[in-house]
Amino acid sequence: MASFESFDGLTLFYQDEGDGRPVVLLHGFAADTNVNYVRSGILDLLLDEGYRVVTLDARGHGLSSKPTDSEAYADDAMKRDVIALFDHLRLDDVLLVGYSMGAHLALRLAPDEPRVKALVLLGIGDTAGGGERGPERRDALLAVLEADSPDDVDDVSLRQFRVMAGLDREPLLAYVKAPGTQDAARLDAIDVPVLLIVGEGDENAGDPEPLARQLGATLVRVPGDHFTANGRPELHRALLEFLAAR
Repeated sequence: MASFESFDGLTLFYQDEGDGRPVVLLHGFAADTNVNYVRSGILDLLLDEGYRVVTLDARGHGLSSKPTDSEAYADDAMKRDVIALFDHLRLDDVLLVGYSMGAHLALRLAPDEPRVKALVLLGIGDTAGGGERGPERRDALLAVLEADSPDDVDDVSLRQFRVMAGLDREPLLAYVKAPGTQDAARLDAIDVPVLLIVGEGDENAGDPEPLARQLGATLVRVPGDHFTANGRPELHRALLEFLAAR
């Protein structure tokens, strides 16, 4: 992976492979490029189809800088990081794919970023109250991250986040507590084609039907839950068909 300095000097790591039309992949909370896109086979799938694939480890995640001060994540810093990545790589025609946190980030970015020409949203549904940063979700994630052990998390659907956080919880806590990133996306300002894919057993996403209607999106349900649907061939097939049509 390569690195660059974002708008505030933080070092962020990214991967840039292939020579075709750019597809940018944004991972989920407590995960990274490897967890969501390498292990699931999505990155190699897209490369094999001839796309240029760009991934980003978000601040606080993966190989990127992991500040523990909430101000480092304030005012939608992650959104500004993606814009900085576009600028750094001189991307002007992007197919944007986001999973969970990355999908909510993509929704907040698209209305302000004309370089995004299509969206693929994985593992999200209800965006009321700011999506993954809404008050109820925020409180639930704080409780999970503050638990001493995954065994202390009663909610099975959230326990995996504590497992993924491991011993490196402080940057994630700082992100969840950060001010200025809880506003809902301006869905009515999104006018690019959208594909929404959700696992049939995904208890974290929320109901995807209202979001699909608001966006005029194609909704596809696949086997699997929040942490396994990305690896399903049904998801891979829907992703490739949508991108090929763009």
